[in-house]
Amino acid sequence: MMNDPSAATALGMLIAPLSPAEFFEHYYERKFHRSPVKHSQTSGLLTLDRIDEIISDSELPPSAISMAKSGQSLPADEYTFSNGVVDRGAVLDNFRDGATIILPQLQFADGKLYNFCLALERQFGARVQTNVYLTPPEAHGFGVHYDNHDVFVIQLSGAKEWEIYGDREALPFRGEGFRKGQDDTGELKENFVLEAGECLYVPRGTSHRAPNHGTEPSLHITVGILVQTWAEFMLEAVAEASLRIPEMRRSLPRDLFFDRSKAQSDHAAMFRQLADDIAEKASFDATLAAFSGNFIRAQGPRVRGALRALANGIGMEDRLTVRDHILFSFEGGDGDRQIVLAGSSIPMSDRLAEQLDERIGQGSLAKADFDVDDAEELGDVIDSLVAYGLLVAKPK
Repeated sequence: MMNDPSAATALGMLIAPLSPAEFFEHYYERKFHRSPVKHSQTSGLLTLDRIDEIISDSELPPSAISMAKSGQSLPADEYTFSNGVVDRGAVLDNFRDGATIILPQLQFADGKLYNFCLALERQFGARVQTNVYLTPPEAHGFGVHYDNHDVFVIQLSGAKEWEIYGDREALPFRGEGFRKGQDDTGELKENFVLEAGECLYVPRGTSHRAPNHGTEPSLHITVGILVQTWAEFMLEAVAEASLRIPEMRRSLPRDLFFDRSKAQSDHAAMFRQLADDIAEKASFDATLAAFSGNFIRAQGPRVRGALRALANGIGMEDRLTVRDHILFSFEGGDGDRQIVLAGSSIPMSDRLAEQLDERIGQGSLAKADFDVDDAEELGDVIDSLVAYGLLVAKPK
């Protein structure tokens, strides 16, 4: 059972028998990899019984489920009521009639999947999400297509017959979806059956199709790696540099679109001047700080156990540990220190920040470990770090 995977364990299962170095050097963003190893622990991530429980007993807003059949998405009104509420009976009836049940971003509703995603985020430096597909026998959800993000496929039960086609000439951007009838899928390169316990990596831009195989329903998880590109980083660098280039804030010339001769001289010269200014004043460190802070803040909080700990109260001697896979950073200078983590920025005094940084680096702490003048600030900051999921208290 994969209850609390380490980053190495999570990635290792997906790419076995490759090492991380082999995977990132030879396969990542380049070519697909089918792992020949069958992993029994995949069944610990999600089961058919858990899917049954989610569909029958969980709150299901319209965005929590979708369906597809014979290569096409089903209209939402075929499995929802007129007010948008999911019609659970219609979902199951459509499944019985050959439609695939899709549970997008199920990690936000399932703790095991969420922890698995958090473990992978540190490996890829990118947001990670899951989409779950339950396909009835002798059916397929989608036709030949490519995804605009890299994916790992974890086959949990049943089997899928995979067809791998050619690659695009360049990696697609995130918003650059496959256009049926317009985009070339290339020639069929590989055909194989992915069985329960096996994993597959498919880079973005690699066309594929995966009809069901055999007489059992197929349950698989698609793990999406939502990378940020150098193009996005450079756009942020331009935006950040423009704060120090006043000319960047001026409106475009009124005759830019209408006076072609001037556009080739004066306006082109201004463009080159601004490009030179950006090259001179763009800051890698400032851009990195902005990207890093946004990445940390966007990570969903993991707060299991925090309510009980706060309800019981956290005493001076209570030992707290750092929760696995939670991202954070200390930011600011003298007199303006804060710790940034999912959903929050918590300010604190310089003295507390210095000691807290050291204690967190050691992996565990108690309030009694700190030598500070303001005990009220200490208690408030430590309790807030429990509330936002960075620190975990042992059950009393």
